[in-house]
Amino acid sequence: MIAAVALLASVGLDIGRIFPTDLGSPSGKLVYAARTGDYQALRRCFLEHEWVDLDLDSALDAAAAHSHLRIVQCLVEFGATDLESALLSSVVRDNVKIASYLISKERSHPATNTQVAQTLAAGIGAINCDWLLTAHRSDELRSS
Repeated sequence: MIAAVALLASVGLDIGRIFPTDLGSPSGKLVYAARTGDYQALRRCFLEHEWVDLDLDSALDAAAAHSHLRIVQCLVEFGATDLESALLSSVVRDNVKIASYLISKERSHPATNTQVAQTLAAGIGAINCDWLLTAHRSDELRSS
């Protein structure tokens, strides 16, 4: 069971996205700002670089992995789309606020990998996210 959870976590979480090697590139700067929770540096990245040069999804994953809700919200509003990976990252930190935000029906495209995320939460002992995702999945099953 533990091996399955470890495999699931390693497949879902791409560490290279969270810790970029080229911090001088526009995306590297953005990911670093997201990882450290530096909102001003994040804004500078958007102002100083072309959006096509910025990897919003890697920055989203980094912000979720380091529990920076404000940065997560900003990146989603600016167009980050890989909410599934960010959900797994937030579950690893047992961050209910970020997980709740990512699966919220208020999103036009919420994270949909709730079963995988709930299995991960149960396997690593992320009790708060396990409860949140179990309740969410239960509500989904009742409404369908």
